[in-house]
Amino acid sequence: MEKALAVANAFIERGVAHKNPPTQMKLQKLMYFAHGWHLALYDTPLVDQPFYAWQYGPVIPSVYHEFKMFGTLGIDRMGLEYVGTEKGVLWFSPQIEPEKAIENALIDRIWEVYGIYSGTQLSKITHLDDSPWKKVRDENLGVRDIIIPDDLIRDYFKEIRRQHHAQWDPRSLQNSKSRQQWQNRPRYRRDIKKTCI
Repeated sequence: MEKALAVANAFIERGVAHKNPPTQMKLQKLMYFAHGWHLALYDTPLVDQPFYAWQYGPVIPSVYHEFKMFGTLGIDRMGLEYVGTEKGVLWFSPQIEPEKAIENALIDRIWEVYGIYSGTQLSKITHLDDSPWKKVRDENLGVRDIIIPDDLIRDYFKEIRRQHHAQWDPRSLQNSKSRQQWQNRPRYRRDIKKTCI
């Protein structure tokens, strides 16, 4: 399991590298899709904090507050955390370790599949009638800060995978030859409503 800010920073890093830094809305949705696919593929959470069913889709509040000063602009700097030491406060930028091949391959794939869409488009996917966000919001009308349970997210993404017969497995990307073959494969566009990685 990774720190939420480390996952956010991974997407920001990819966005800046592709000259397409994510907005707050897009960042939250990319993190949600990565978390959902990790749950579906490995039955374990990717992110160490829960997603809440906010008005415009799933959100991790701590990540929202770290980047809220960007408003609707692209986020072009890494998020920071601090620890207290004997000499004072030490600020650092949480990262996913490079040797975590599965997590990094998953984030690469999520960026590749979903990174082409705007935050608004991604938000619409999270609002579909059978989505975990929609179910939680409908069951808790007028209630704020409701957690979307991981088991609901996992089951939703497993069903998408089953429906699309997705065979992609990031474990196959651990060596550079497999990764290169995957990156050079033919690509097919899929329905944005329920895109399978």
